[in-house]
Amino acid sequence: MSHAQYCSKNDLKTMIGLSGTSQDTNLDNAINASSRLIDQITGRIFFKSESVQVKFFTPDNEYVLDVPDIATTTGLIVQLDTTDDGSHNKTITLDTDFYLKPLDVVDLDGDNDIPYQTLVILDRRSSERFDPDIVKNVKITATWGFNAVPDAIKQATLLQSSRLWKRKDSPFSTYGSGDTGEQELFQKMDPDAKTLIKPYIRHRL
Repeated sequence: MSHAQYCSKNDLKTMIGLSGTSQDTNLDNAINASSRLIDQITGRIFFKSESVQVKFFTPDNEYVLDVPDIATTTGLIVQLDTTDDGSHNKTITLDTDFYLKPLDVVDLDGDNDIPYQTLVILDRRSSERFDPDIVKNVKITATWGFNAVPDAIKQATLLQSSRLWKRKDSPFSTYGSGDTGEQELFQKMDPDAKTLIKPYIRHRL
């Protein structure tokens, strides 16, 4: 299974009762389209970046910063630009200057695999603060995403992929475009797939 596909082609073949390789291209198209649809609707990705990547954030306040999913604290570096010159001259320390939420990392499948989503300044312990007046005040180097695809997301991808495969004579690319709203896309999904992914949606539909 590709890290960008949330279910395997063999599992999809089993679900729809298909054997052989004659439909492999259509199956791959359906899985890719369904996986990216779930990304767009939930506002997150369910695979882990292959290496640490840098992202910049302009905070809304001094104490709390919501970020994309952070898969692990290994390799995590958080730096602040305190001089408004892009230097990010101050490195702040986990559990000394800030902590990560959620504190309970048991995910919806019961595994210890839910990613971190929020940085919170330990204001009674540290004098460090985020600065909303500085654009790109916070620089975070991290491994982003999920360590593993949750079972509910795998099942939703299978259901949606099966639905799309049955429409294989229609281009999958026309299912939705970058201009299509998340609410509209969500309403077009397989009903059971919608139920499965709803708890993972980060933004409000």
